[in-house]
Amino acid sequence: MKKILLVCLVYLTTIQITVYGQAGFTLSVPVIYGKVELTNNWSPPTAINRHNQFDGTSLWTAINLDYSFDPTFLIKNKKILMNIGLGYFNQQFNVKRPFDYNSPLQPMFYTDNYAYYGLQGTLGMSYNYSLRKNYFLSGNLSYSWLRSFRQEYTFLYTYLGSDRIQVNNNQIDFGNMLILSIGIYKHLGSKLSLGLDIIAPLYTCWRNDKIFKDDPSKFSHPKYSFGSSLSITYRLKTKHQP
Repeated sequence: MKKILLVCLVYLTTIQITVYGQAGFTLSVPVIYGKVELTNNWSPPTAINRHNQFDGTSLWTAINLDYSFDPTFLIKNKKILMNIGLGYFNQQFNVKRPFDYNSPLQPMFYTDNYAYYGLQGTLGMSYNYSLRKNYFLSGNLSYSWLRSFRQEYTFLYTYLGSDRIQVNNNQIDFGNMLILSIGIYKHLGSKLSLGLDIIAPLYTCWRNDKIFKDDPSKFSHPKYSFGSSLSITYRLKTKHQP
């Protein structure tokens, strides 16, 4: 319960677009693409034509709602903001690999697309730099906690007596992300701002899934990943911008 409350308190804010010295709410839609190499813990080491790893791609999408404010209790700088919030994420993997599905029809079932759905919470800091009257740059560093409550595994083949998608509803402490983002933003009047960020994940870990006969006490990591995000911010009050 404590972990769930912590996740609800903070969220992954991959971009921050609130203006200097002002509190505000940000709605963002980030997308992160990655390359993955997953260890093969399914086949015995002595198996013929054994592949030591499964290669594929990952796609992470989310909808985040963030609250930003001046952290005057830490630092008195109107260009630095603290960000907390909550988001909903979908982590997709396009990897062909066997998974543990009990059926008398086939000795082994394969999936080539599986996904995790859940909540994310983040605590972050951002720094804003004015370019001209209606534009500014923003850099953000945020740390995210991920928790999955739904898992879907799409069968590579449809067998007699099996559904096309197997759905599990396990509660999983799914992983963590440390993200750096840099973007350019434009003020749309006195209350709204719109921005686009480039996302550079500095650290990402996903908990191994026992359905693939992986050790759930360990984590996997992408070989590399990158992304972007679109955001809109509503400011709660207006002030003169530096």
